[in-house]
Amino acid sequence: MSAVVVAAVGHAGTSLWYLTRATGVVALVLLSAAMVLGIVSSVGWVSERWPRFVSQAVHRNLSLLALAFVGVHIVTTVADGYVPITLIDAVVPFRSPYRPLWVGLGACAFDLMVALGVTTGLRRRIGVRVWRAVHWLAYACWPVAVFHALGSGSDTRLAGVQALYVVCIGAVFVALVWRIALARSATPNGRLVAAAGAASVLVAGTVFAGFGPLRPGWSQRSGTSSALLASLSTARAAPAAAGTASTTPSRSSAPSVPFQSTFSGTYSVAGPDGAGDEHLVMSTHLSTGVPMTVSLVGPPVDDGLIMRTGEVTLGDLAGPITSLDGGAITATVRGGGVSDRLSLLVALDHTGRGVSGSVTGRLPAGGGTAP
Repeated sequence: MSAVVVAAVGHAGTSLWYLTRATGVVALVLLSAAMVLGIVSSVGWVSERWPRFVSQAVHRNLSLLALAFVGVHIVTTVADGYVPITLIDAVVPFRSPYRPLWVGLGACAFDLMVALGVTTGLRRRIGVRVWRAVHWLAYACWPVAVFHALGSGSDTRLAGVQALYVVCIGAVFVALVWRIALARSATPNGRLVAAAGAASVLVAGTVFAGFGPLRPGWSQRSGTSSALLASLSTARAAPAAAGTASTTPSRSSAPSVPFQSTFSGTYSVAGPDGAGDEHLVMSTHLSTGVPMTVSLVGPPVDDGLIMRTGEVTLGDLAGPITSLDGGAITATVRGGGVSDRLSLLVALDHTGRGVSGSVTGRLPAGGGTAP
């Protein structure tokens, strides 16, 4: 792990961040279901309990629902402000400074979905032939959306999300094979070309996922500039909760405040646990010899984790992490009846398991005495 990637802390953006991620995943599931039903309807499959008009109605409603979730996904992404994506970036592809290719694919998928939705609504006015020609774009919209999800999704490395992707991709692939096999007007060569195209997309997606988003360092390789990556380490975490795992250092009184000191030590990563969270623990000592431990818990993502909870201990003082901003960690620690605000500036050693930096301790506004 070369960096700690965290999610928003201490402001309303936390809920927007989780809503952005959830709506993106749900939209892909709905789009995949709509794709499968569209294929089922196109081959004319019917039964007594499932007439064709039901397939068509459910397909249409799922498509509209997927488009609605994509709209919420876009609005919450822009409103959250974690990454510099604007409403224009959601419509005009490949202009976003954040992962331009993969966010651009998302814009392409959104544009195609809008085109499909508009032409479906105007089907009686534009005619079946034009509508059908435009509707073939669905076969391009879905894989573009999948590559967008793989390349820019924050949860791609989570096992549960990967399982959803496998189910969605597998269902659509099976439906496509069925569609190709039952195509009445297709020639044997046409079936072969269509099957090869579907298989090549599946193989390309699998290879891309394995050598791209599922491997460490994807943030740097995805096209995001180093300067933007540095700015994106702005704090994003849920409020610290009881039960945060930490490693308790040897007890020792904290230095008198205010103070400023350097520190060095090591860090370790354990997990994921049953909840899918990794535990990162930085065990260090100040230059004065006082032990300090910084603990972070959260699901893994890219080169680090999205922090759910965090805690700092400094000698006899301990308390939750209240905010993060870039490499700076702010915590409120207490001990012996004294409340002190502790600010940390952490710089990780990328070449090994070392961690070093500086720490500044100060009393909160309103008083207090140093221990």
